[in-house]
Amino acid sequence: MELSCPVSAERVNENVVRIIAFMVALIAIACVVSSNYWAIVFLLFDFALRAFTTGKFSVLKFIAIKISEGLSLSPKMKDLAPKKFAATLGFVFCLLIATVFLFNFYNAALIFTLIMITFALLESLFAICVGCYIYSFLQVFTKKSEA
Repeated sequence: MELSCPVSAERVNENVVRIIAFMVALIAIACVVSSNYWAIVFLLFDFALRAFTTGKFSVLKFIAIKISEGLSLSPKMKDLAPKKFAATLGFVFCLLIATVFLFNFYNAALIFTLIMITFALLESLFAICVGCYIYSFLQVFTKKSEA
């Protein structure tokens, strides 16, 4: 299977994206450690702002931009589409986590949160976008169903 990602003409600073991913991982880790999943609701809304809008009202994006500027990181511009797709996956994961937690399926909430933490850490520490792998899998799956 060949790796493919969604493509757009819009660009985003990869440093900011990786800082956001690290903050997502930290917040999710805090949820697991404290067994308090209310911060997942915050992540749900923040992912929604970044996935379905320009993200200009995203608290995590605002903080990440300030951190990037404060560290004087030179911008690394990348295609926005894969990051929007990954934010959509983050939104879905947070919705799933919040739902199973509200229905008292704590082990399922823990498992989904650990998966999200893993994805966020892969992005933040190694620039590995799991969203691209999932997108590639979905492309193969949809092409097979069309045939």
